[in-house]
Amino acid sequence: MAASNGKKRKRKKKKNLVPLFVAGGVLTALVVGLGVTYFVGRSRYQGKFLPNTYINNKDVSGMTLEEVEKQFLHSDLSDSFVIHKQDGTDVTIPVTDFDYKYDTKDQLESLFAKQDANAWFTGYLGTADYTFSDTCTYDKDKLKALLASSDWGSAKNKNAEIVLTEDGYEVTEAVQGDEMEYSKLESYLLSSFASGKLEVNAADSGCYIKPTVYAADLEDECKKLNKIWSMSITYDFDYTTEKLTGEELREMISVDENNHITADRDKCMKYVEKLAKKYDTYGKDRTFNATIQGKITVEHSDDAVYGWWIYQDATCDELMEMLEKGESVKKVKPVYYKTQYGFEYTGVPEAHKKNDDIGKTYMEVDLTNQTFWYYKDGELQYTCLIVSGQTTSMARTTLEGVYKLWDKQTNYRMKATNADGESWDTKCNYWNNVSICGIGMHDSTWRYVFGGNIYKWNGSHGCINMPYDAAKYIHDNVPLGTPVVMYYS
Repeated sequence: MAASNGKKRKRKKKKNLVPLFVAGGVLTALVVGLGVTYFVGRSRYQGKFLPNTYINNKDVSGMTLEEVEKQFLHSDLSDSFVIHKQDGTDVTIPVTDFDYKYDTKDQLESLFAKQDANAWFTGYLGTADYTFSDTCTYDKDKLKALLASSDWGSAKNKNAEIVLTEDGYEVTEAVQGDEMEYSKLESYLLSSFASGKLEVNAADSGCYIKPTVYAADLEDECKKLNKIWSMSITYDFDYTTEKLTGEELREMISVDENNHITADRDKCMKYVEKLAKKYDTYGKDRTFNATIQGKITVEHSDDAVYGWWIYQDATCDELMEMLEKGESVKKVKPVYYKTQYGFEYTGVPEAHKKNDDIGKTYMEVDLTNQTFWYYKDGELQYTCLIVSGQTTSMARTTLEGVYKLWDKQTNYRMKATNADGESWDTKCNYWNNVSICGIGMHDSTWRYVFGGNIYKWNGSHGCINMPYDAAKYIHDNVPLGTPVVMYYS
């Protein structure tokens, strides 16, 4: 027996299980809590971006795809491509017309596809940082076609011009039209759109063709024209003048396509023709008070050169020069015809009157009565008998008309051949040339008798044969330019 052995048997103590149950409960609760938390988190981030997720530095944690897309929409962009034209109007093309869009949504969907709501808790273990660059896409060919078919205007450029107003000449400003180099515009617009610009100015492309003349270019010309407006040109006709004023001068001026001042030749010539018609006396019949017969008409002939004959082309040229110079001319004479020897088709200025260009100082030859007279200031100074051209031949006949004392010489050699083939070669002491065809009043010392009817059968070759003293008198006393009136009564 155990008792008999003297040993006491120890009793076993019972273990305390309470702590174990507590620990187990905590663990169970923890596991349950974690499970609940997991499922709550997974539910929370289901269809959303995970925590600590950033896109292009923007926090998108807990946002749905739609919410994130709204964050990255290009809401600030226009829905149209707008081009401002130089005339202030616009060309507007809806971007949808050429399939314009950004790939933002596609890229965000791609990023969202990487999200796993089952691993939502990993978002708390670190930051998920995404970046992307959205790009646009569009149909370039459609855009080019839309641009080409747009209305870019049809207004023509207008250069600055000089215009006449009631107050004188003024310059109108140049006007920029719609003329352009379209290729420049198209290239600029396509480039601008590709870089993201949806609103541009067409003028920035440099496509517009500028006017070639601006107001500043015409200021000097306009001043010249206004100077012409106030200028005057006075033509001197000895006994009277013709004054061209600004109003008439203005009508003779035109502004060419380059806005340069030019005198209108046709209008200037028309004015010169009017002067010639009014003031030319050369080639006209004249009324004359003959010594014997009284008032007669002296008919013109081609041999008789006396009076004023305006050289219209040269006078017109001179008028155009004065106009284009633009300065007033107080007094100028028309240009008169001249012979190759310098003899001018004019008369005696002092004798120039409205209805007379002979005056009171002249030489008179009555071809019928073969008599010569010289009057000075209306007073008879000299008279003698003469012998004129032989009337049996027109080549020798002295023609009537008003001649002029062109030249005087001594010891002059007379050598010529007429239309009949007759030739002569002789000298005279005093040669007084009264025509440009070889007719002179000269001494004929080989003659002893003058006057009567000698001229009809033994006349000169057209000259006026005179006694020695008479030819000398003319040479010594009669001024050059003196008219010589010859006529048949």
